[in-house]
Amino acid sequence: MNPSNPSQEHRFGNRFRSLGLVLLAFLPLVGLAQSPGLGLWSGISLEKKFSKTFSMQVNTQLRFSENVSVTRAFLGELGLSYKPTKSWEISGFYRYTGRRKWNNETDDYYFRPYHRFYGQISYDRKLWRKLKLDYRLRYQNQFKDDTEGLVAAGSYLRNKLELSYAVGRFTPFVSADLFYLVGIEFDQIRYKAGVSIGLTKQQSLDLAVFRDRALSGSDEQSGTIIGINYQVKFGYRKK
Repeated sequence: MNPSNPSQEHRFGNRFRSLGLVLLAFLPLVGLAQSPGLGLWSGISLEKKFSKTFSMQVNTQLRFSENVSVTRAFLGELGLSYKPTKSWEISGFYRYTGRRKWNNETDDYYFRPYHRFYGQISYDRKLWRKLKLDYRLRYQNQFKDDTEGLVAAGSYLRNKLELSYAVGRFTPFVSADLFYLVGIEFDQIRYKAGVSIGLTKQQSLDLAVFRDRALSGSDEQSGTIIGINYQVKFGYRKK
């Protein structure tokens, strides 16, 4: 770097500030990541825009538990989104999940099928400079395969708030996702912190650390889970 070049000094300073924000996002959770029962959720997300308002998403994910030694679940989902304004978005999804369960008849594990349908409304707004607030309201209904056919496995309303701050290619964020078991109680909250890294104009990588805490009269919480998600967005061509 040439000290006499102000533009180089400015870019160099921005890189250090970006790195500092990324580290600050993860510092509060360093202790959590060292706890036993570490899990990993790794996934790939693809989004295809058909116009300025309509898009389709395909998401896949593998979930590991017990210090990333056991495949706990795998899932795939497909959804459509409609964005009537710059801040609002409406989406609907179907998710297929295979969860690791014990079979008493065979004395072995198998992956039990689950089917989830969910719809959500999202809103985002800039609060100050590059500080942004995102809110998401989701209703989800889940079914599991049984000998008698599909059996209801719970309906939830989920309220999620997220704060993020974009600095160059890095966007650190923190969020809280509150789970309400419909007709019964608020039974879980998920705390998350991480950073989204812009790799190219169409590609990004999300890194996060999170935990789930039970709310129904218990202090129980899950082990620490690391999330890694690679995203690719395909734009549309104007005719």
